[in-house]
Amino acid sequence: MARIDRSESNIFPWPKGAYIRNKSYVYINTTNKYVSPSEKKEKGTRGYTDHDSICIGVTIDPMHPNIKKLYANPNYRATLVPVELPNPPKVADSLAAGLTCWIAEASDQSGLTEDLAEVFGEPETQLILDLAAYMLSKESAVMQHFPAWAREHVLFSADIKDDTFIGKFLKTSLTIPLVRQFREKWAVRNIGDGRFFLCYDSTNVNCQAEGVFIVRRDHAKDDPTLAQVNTDYVIRQSDGLPLTYLHSPGSVTDIAQAPEMIRFISRIKELSGKDVSLCLICDRGYISETNLKHMDRAGLEYILMLRTNFSRYDELAESVVDTIKSYKYELQNEDGDERYGLVRECVLYEGGPTCCAQIIWSAERYSSKREIVKNTIAAERTKLEAFIAENMDKSFERKDLEWIPSYFRLQLEKGETRYEEKKKRGRWGGTQRVEIETVKVAGYSDDEAAINRMYLKAGIMITISSVQMTAQEANDAYAKRDSVEKTFEALKSHLGMDKIGVTTEEAIHGKGLVWFTASILHALLFNTTAPLRATDRKHFTVPAMIDQMEAIKADRNLATGKRERRYKLTSRQQKIFHFWKIDEEKVDNRIEAIDV
Repeated sequence: MARIDRSESNIFPWPKGAYIRNKSYVYINTTNKYVSPSEKKEKGTRGYTDHDSICIGVTIDPMHPNIKKLYANPNYRATLVPVELPNPPKVADSLAAGLTCWIAEASDQSGLTEDLAEVFGEPETQLILDLAAYMLSKESAVMQHFPAWAREHVLFSADIKDDTFIGKFLKTSLTIPLVRQFREKWAVRNIGDGRFFLCYDSTNVNCQAEGVFIVRRDHAKDDPTLAQVNTDYVIRQSDGLPLTYLHSPGSVTDIAQAPEMIRFISRIKELSGKDVSLCLICDRGYISETNLKHMDRAGLEYILMLRTNFSRYDELAESVVDTIKSYKYELQNEDGDERYGLVRECVLYEGGPTCCAQIIWSAERYSSKREIVKNTIAAERTKLEAFIAENMDKSFERKDLEWIPSYFRLQLEKGETRYEEKKKRGRWGGTQRVEIETVKVAGYSDDEAAINRMYLKAGIMITISSVQMTAQEANDAYAKRDSVEKTFEALKSHLGMDKIGVTTEEAIHGKGLVWFTASILHALLFNTTAPLRATDRKHFTVPAMIDQMEAIKADRNLATGKRERRYKLTSRQQKIFHFWKIDEEKVDNRIEAIDV
C-alpha cells in the first residue's frame, strides 16, 4: 500500500461503523453476506453472517483509541469522500442558435441593425436584439425571466444582463429623443418611392403604473376603469412592415391623437427627399374636420371610413340606396362577400377640397346590421303607440310631431284652434291675434317603401378618398387595412404586449422600442415566408417556424470546449432559411464564433 499522508489536511473523522485492527489500522465493512452451514469449515448446523472489509487509514493516535480521527488512505477517498462536481458554467452546454442566426441575417438585410447602431450604439443594439429575440421566443415581455432564457440561447450581447440592468437600460439608454431619431431613420429607409398605402390604427395597452402621466383612464375599449397607454402603429400595406409607432396618454381619443402622427409622417416625406405619394388608410375613429385639414395641409392622401353620424353620411347613402344593388355596380371581393359600389363627389368641410366618396353596399354588413334596424323600428313603434294612446284627444302643432320617424305615416285629424298674440312688424309695432293650426294623431301606418330603404341602408358603408378612386380600388385598398390589426394581434398574443409591466414613462417608451423591433422581425418572418403557407399552413406559422429555428443547437464539445452543430438542418429549417440565403455554413460560422 502506498505511504499514507500524515498531514493536517488528510485528517478525517472515523465514519460510522469503523473499527481498529492491529492497534492502529482503521477498517470498515463493505458488504454483509450469509455463510450457510454447508459452506462452513467447522462442523455445525447453524450459519452466520460474514463481512468483506477494507482498510481506510490509520488512527492518528494509537495510544488513545478514543480519539476518533484518522489519516486517510486512497480507499477512504474512493469510498467515503463524495466526488466534487465542477462549478456550473455561465451558459448551458447546449445553446439554441438558429433564431439568433436568422435575426442577425434578417436585421442586417433589412437595415434594422444599421439604423439601431447609428442611433443607440453597438452594445445597446445587441441588447435590443436579444430582448426582441426573447419576446419572439417566449411570447412574453416579462423581463424577470430573461436571464434564465439567455443561459440557453446564443446572444448578440457579450454577457447575460439581469432584470435590474434591463430595467435601467429601458429607462436611461432608450431615451425619447433617441427613440424619435430611430423612428425617423427607419421610416425614411422604408418609405419607398412612388405611391404607398399606409395603414394607421391604435390599440390600448393596460398598465398598472401609478402616477405616470401617460397612463390614463377613460377610453379603454374593454373596461373604462382600467388605466392604459395608447399605442399607434403605421404599417406599410404592401408587405405588412411596421413603419413607425407612437405612444400617447390613455385618455386621448383616436381623433385627438392623430394630428401628431400626421405631422410625423409629413416630416418623413420631407426628410426622404423622394417623389413619394403617401395615402393613409384609417378607420372611422379618425375622421374629423381637424384631422382632414391636417392631412390636406400636409399633402397626404387618405382613405377614411365615414362614420354613420357624420353629416354627409345620410345624404350620400340616400342618393344611391335605390340604385346601388345592380349588376352594373357589382364589385370583386376576395372574401366572397357580395358587394356593390358607386362613386359620388362631396365636400367634407366648409372650404375643403372636393373628395371622392365610394358608397359600398355589403351583404355581410347588411346581415349583421339589419337586426339593429329592426330593433330600432320596433322601439320607435312602441314609443309612438304609447304616445298616441296617451294623447288621442290632444291637439299638437306640426312642429311638435317632428320627432316621429318619417317611415311612419301619421293619420291626422284637425285639432282645436289656437290663438297666439304676436308682435306686428313695422314702424308702429303692437300685437295681433294669429290663428295656429293644430292636429290630432288618430293613428299611423308603416311606410313600407321607407322602411325597406332603411333596411337597405343598413348594408351601406362609405369610404372617402382625397383623390379620384373607383369603388373597386377603394374597396381593395381598405380591405387590406387588416395588416395593422395583424400587427396588434402579434404584439398582444405573441410578443407580450397585453400588459406593459414597467413603472416609469421613460421605461414605457424604452420597452415600446423593443416591442417595435420585435414587431418588425415578426413581420419580416411572417410576410417573407408567405409562399410556404400556401401549401402548408400548419408548419409555417410564426410560432412553428421559431420552434424550428430554436431546435438548431450549438453543443459544447467537452473535450475541446468548442461549440459545434450536432445535426444537419431539416427540410423545414432549410425552407425557412432559404428566403434569407442562410445555409449550413452561415449557421456553423456563427456557432464557431461563440466563445462561451
